[in-house]
Amino acid sequence: MSVRGTTARAASRVRPLWTAPVRRLLRPRVSLVFELVAVAAWIALIASAVTGDSHDGDRAGASHHHMPAPHEVHGASASASVNVAMWALMSVAMMLPAAVPALVHVGTNSLRWRRRRAMATFAAVYLAVWVGYGAMLLAPAQLWARLPEGVALACALALAAAWQLTVHKRRALRDCHRSSPLPPSGRRAVAGACRFGLRQGWACLRSCWALMLVMAVASGGNGMLVWMAVLTGIVITERLARTPRRPTRLAAAVLAVAALAVLLPDTAWRWY
Repeated sequence: MSVRGTTARAASRVRPLWTAPVRRLLRPRVSLVFELVAVAAWIALIASAVTGDSHDGDRAGASHHHMPAPHEVHGASASASVNVAMWALMSVAMMLPAAVPALVHVGTNSLRWRRRRAMATFAAVYLAVWVGYGAMLLAPAQLWARLPEGVALACALALAAAWQLTVHKRRALRDCHRSSPLPPSGRRAVAGACRFGLRQGWACLRSCWALMLVMAVASGGNGMLVWMAVLTGIVITERLARTPRRPTRLAAAVLAVAALAVLLPDTAWRWY
């Protein structure tokens, strides 16, 4: 046996060790379109926050009767529609990345010619669950808006921290990792994608309802994008972790500390 042949075989054994991650990175992703949609939603929310801050600064320098509030111009129903639309955009930005494993499952288990349609059906049903939850949350938003500043947010953070440690959270998170058989074609395929989207949406809603309650309370504030980034990181980490118990407990600790950080400054000022 020649030395050259032995070296070639050794090189062929070593090559996959470092080329495998590169190949996985360059491999076409069936969920790429939906990942780009989530990125676009983030860009839209960041742009909306930046332009909103600039408009708030302009209103601060002008008199209140020159720059009326949006709900005074368009009415309460128009304001509610805008709030639901913003919630839908937040749901796409925050919850669609967590559904990528399920989207990959739908894409790889559907016929090639109807793959995009099946994935779009799943995503529409999945996001509809979150939009419905948001509409239910935003209806009584005026109740917590009357509370002292920071109290509602601290309570929502404390509730989310407590929920992270419950057995119901663990069961819901386990259900988020379950797949479902998908029929190949016909109406059964459409019904299967809808059923899987509803099942995944319901499981993720049971798992993350308290986290999104924090977003409902914090939306519109100065730190909205920061809360979005933190909560999205928690959701994605729990969804992609092989053993989610440790990330769940770590998230509970982070949320509890955040609740204290939000509440304590207001309490401290009362002593002076």
